[in-house]
Amino acid sequence: MRATFGELSDRIGRAGELYARVHNIARTPDWYLLKLTEELGELTAEHLIINGQARPNADGSGGTREALENEAADFFGQFVLYLRANDIDIEAAIERKWLRHLDRYIELDIIEE
Repeated sequence: MRATFGELSDRIGRAGELYARVHNIARTPDWYLLKLTEELGELTAEHLIINGQARPNADGSGGTREALENEAADFFGQFVLYLRANDIDIEAAIERKWLRHLDRYIELDIIEE
């Protein structure tokens, strides 16, 4: 059985708390956004390596599907931590910003169901 977003968010939050404690990281409000940016850079690097648009890492690591997925997981996890730190209800925001248009688009036959 898959976890709900709320359950996943709670587990990611706990993992983030433990990681910060173990590594003595002070997570300031700026830290969350800066770390998110760092993880996007690492995801971008893996994407470029896989697509032959960047050189592989000097040690030969990276450039695999698993490395790309791991970086995507890091980015997503850090995004969840950012949301939690800033009290952003992403489900409500997605509903308000994106999904409220879905029924109208379906009615207009702009997208397929």
